Order: sequence, then structure tokens, then C-alpha cells
Amino acid sequence: MSKTEPTNPNLPATSASDSNPGKVVALKTPVAEQRPSEKVVAFVKAHPVLVVAGGLAAGVVVSALLPRRMTRGVLSRGAHLAEAAGAATALLGKEAAEKAHELGTSARKNASKVADRAEKSGELAAERLEKYGMAALAAASALGRASAQRAGEAGEVAARQARKIGHSASETASSGSHRISEIFSGLAQRLPH
Repeated sequence: MSKTEPTNPNLPATSASDSNPGKVVALKTPVAEQRPSEKVVAFVKAHPVLVVAGGLAAGVVVSALLPRRMTRGVLSRGAHLAEAAGAATALLGKEAAEKAHELGTSARKNASKVADRAEKSGELAAERLEKYGMAALAAASALGRASAQRAGEAGEVAARQARKIGHSASETASSGSHRISEIFSGLAQRLPH
């Protein structure tokens, strides 16, 4: 490459139009295919009258293909089955409602019993704690009184001992002072005046 040649080579046009040179054409995004059920629902929403008319036509064709005796018997049996199913549903519904009511009543009674037991247990625990607290208070009070009594007795013993020591010291001091005074008076008599 020479100095006069450009460093960026010209890119070929890849676009279908000249207004967009050098750029790549964007691909179309694929359309997500609908499921068959979505297609049916979309068709029914788009053409409701056509769907109803088609259903009626199919019913007429099927009824025309079935013999008359068979149709009446099938309708009669269908009506009897529908009536029996309705009665059974009503009966089962009533029984289910009664069972649900019984279960609710039983659950309320059991919950009430549990609540009563919990309340009684709480009261019993409170009473026991109160008794234990009172017993602990009485024990602490008795211990305090006993400690005070022993401290008083120990003080009295110490006071008696202090009195004895004081009395002994005063007797010793008194006898010592008498001796000293006797010694001094003996010395004073011996010394010439």
C-alpha cells in the first residue's frame, strides 16, 4: 500500500437500495405458528354466525341419518339420564353441604376446647408462678431476718469481747500505772532531796 491509497477499502453495496449502501438487509422475523386450538378459537371469534349455522346443519344431518324410533328412544333415555344425574347431583350436593357444616361445627367445638384448655393451662401456670414467687419472697425474707439476727449476735459477741479486752487493758493499764507510780514514789524516796 502506498501513502496515497486510502486505508479503508470500499465495501460493496449489499443493500437492495442505493440509499442504504454497505448495510445488511434485515431478515424478516419468522411468524410464530399458532396451535390448532388457537386457530379454532380465532375462527369462532371471527365467524360466530357461520359456526352456529354449521352446528345446526350438522345436527340436522345426523338426525336425518338416524331412524325415528332410535331418535325418540335415545332422546327419552337421554332425558331420563339427565333427570337422574340432576337428582344425584342435588342429593350429593346436599350431603356434601351437610358434611361440610358438620365438619365446621366439629372444628369450632374442637377449637373452643383447645382454647379453653390453653386458657386453663395459662391460669394454672400463672397461679404456680405466683406461688413460687411468694415462696421465694418468703425464703428471701427469712434468710434476711436470719442473717440480720446472726449479724446482731456476732456484733454482741464482738462488743462483749471488746469490753473484755478494754476492761483487761484498763486493769492492766491501771495496775501498770500503780506499779509505775510505786516505782516512781520508791525512787523519789530514795533520791535525796
